[in-house]
Amino acid sequence: MSAPGPETCDVLVIGSGAGGLSCAVTAAHLGLSVLVAEKAEVFGGTTARSGGWLWIPCNPLEAEAGMPDSPEEARTYLKSEAGNFYDPDRVDAFLEAGPKMVEFFRTKTAMEFLLGPTFADYHPDSDGGKDGGRSIVAAPFDGRALGKDIRRLRPPLKEITLFGLMIGTGDELKHFFNATRSLTSAAVVAKLLARFGRDKAVHGRAMRLTNGNALAGRLMRSALDKGVQLQERSGAVALIEEDDRVVGAVLETDG
Repeated sequence: MSAPGPETCDVLVIGSGAGGLSCAVTAAHLGLSVLVAEKAEVFGGTTARSGGWLWIPCNPLEAEAGMPDSPEEARTYLKSEAGNFYDPDRVDAFLEAGPKMVEFFRTKTAMEFLLGPTFADYHPDSDGGKDGGRSIVAAPFDGRALGKDIRRLRPPLKEITLFGLMIGTGDELKHFFNATRSLTSAAVVAKLLARFGRDKAVHGRAMRLTNGNALAGRLMRSALDKGVQLQERSGAVALIEEDDRVVGAVLETDG
């Protein structure tokens, strides 16, 4: 376990999923001291075991690919999907901040994203819906970039790996399905299997992280790069309030 964190910090983040680590990275980038408290023995939360996709209308990758979109279309789509639960203020904030968030993380941190050009909205035929472009996913990440801290990253679920090999969604998954019908797909699969075999022999686990594991791994690398203190086995058991404000928390660490 890492040493107990400081008694004071500018920002205390409870939990280390994508939301927590994103908050930590942003705060540290702005010059604040940050401590991430995670109750588990590893970081990444359920994000590390997820598909890792983000739905961000008008994201920079979509624009760079020449795929037309607009806040008005996204707003129309969300209205049709949310019905009576549509919250205009939150939707407007999301549509404004989403593209800026993507640009910040891919230019100021270790984050890299891939576009899902054929990853459609849930209901692309609804008003404002799109056949693809609004969904992005973390690019595969070399776990060796975390050094010894790779052991502190939550591994993916065994059920969604091939003997421990993480398979990216999209084109990569198609290659595995077509490996017996296409020489190109067979070559791609053979290369991935060879790398997995090498990593398994040298490191005892897959080092090519994909999907949610890549998202969590890249955020973890970004947090470490910016001096965020990551403290595992530190569950929050109570919040500390002063003048109707939460100013801290009580953490339980190894008893």
